[in-house]
Amino acid sequence: MNRYFLLYIINSLFTYRDKTEGNVGIGKLPNELTSILDKISNDFIHLVPDKTDSTYHTYYSNLSGDLKENFDKIQHDAFWNDICDTPDCVKQCVTEMNEIYYSNFKPNFEKNNLYGAAANLIPHRDCILFHFEGIRFYRVIIGLTDNNNDTSTEFIHFNLEHKINRGDYMLFDFDRTLHQVKKSGQQETPRILLKLHFIVCEQCNYSDNYIKLIKTLYIYYYYIARYTEQIGTDPKTFLGFFFGLLWEWPFYTEFKYMTLALFTTIVFFLNVVYKIKNVEKLFGCSMVTLFSVYLIIVSAFYVRYILFHIK
Repeated sequence: MNRYFLLYIINSLFTYRDKTEGNVGIGKLPNELTSILDKISNDFIHLVPDKTDSTYHTYYSNLSGDLKENFDKIQHDAFWNDICDTPDCVKQCVTEMNEIYYSNFKPNFEKNNLYGAAANLIPHRDCILFHFEGIRFYRVIIGLTDNNNDTSTEFIHFNLEHKINRGDYMLFDFDRTLHQVKKSGQQETPRILLKLHFIVCEQCNYSDNYIKLIKTLYIYYYYIARYTEQIGTDPKTFLGFFFGLLWEWPFYTEFKYMTLALFTTIVFFLNVVYKIKNVEKLFGCSMVTLFSVYLIIVSAFYVRYILFHIK
């Protein structure tokens, strides 16, 4: 093995590797960066409008002043160069997806509807659409606060859990690594986190335009996902419940079977009772009916919220 390649492997940030689940790294940032994290945390906490909410995001593009300057010091630090395993690696920080994140999941959250927050709390991969040969897309989560003794991230197939605190980082494949957030305590544990993203091409033979295209696909996927997820987290409007349930239910294994059974029943009913024989018309009417059923369910959740939460 080339000694320069071996040197990169030794210096790598990854502590666990799997062909299917991707690469995972858990460690500590250098001491010189932790003081910057304190500045970010102290400035950001005053921006959180409601500290009882489950989550609150501020994206890098919305930052300004010292907060943006200190964020830049973290995301562009040379420390992240060791994400690369080879000397001819191409690495780019995807600042369009980076954010500061307030997290305060409630005790026993799994017993309640999770809505948009389900995307963080139920076993999941952060992206389910993309998988590009020779390209890796990584998410880094960095802890800005201490005293987290009961909220952990589990990397399920690695049989690995970690409670992230000030100066800790967790690094994993955005579209490969199955993970979930778990909470064991009965008290609230507010956390402030940074989320960074990197696109990496090892031994890269692709053009700059090809890498840019893939990067753009991830960015737009994330824009749509974060917008609908944010609307659906702690919903208070009809649109919030619409997207909240749409984010939560598909994560459950039973959902696809129940949806298939309902769709089959609708098709049978329209075909037998209403004598719809044309295949295209039958499929179209069935889809409209299925969507109408979903709207009725969303309406029921929204009306329940109005009756019991609005005084």
